[in-house]
Amino acid sequence: MKTLYHLVLFVGDPVMAILGFSMFCFPLAWAKMNAGVAHKELREFNSPKQLASTRRNGALLMMLAVLSFLSLLATNAIVPLK
Repeated sequence: MKTLYHLVLFVGDPVMAILGFSMFCFPLAWAKMNAGVAHKELREFNSPKQLASTRRNGALLMMLAVLSFLSLLATNAIVPLK
């Protein structure tokens, strides 16, 4: 069970960090992708308020990935795998 937890975090943390980084650095690309997936106009997704929200969400994802990785390291330091 503990190994599955570590495997999920070891794979999921980099993915979450990369997604957060791409949302933070390229919010307009995310707006275009969302418009394409939703089959709606781009103007519904590229307002300044929506782009700022995408950037905030990207920063939040990166922070959560770092905290999750630090939690993994702390757990390994306190209770090492056998």
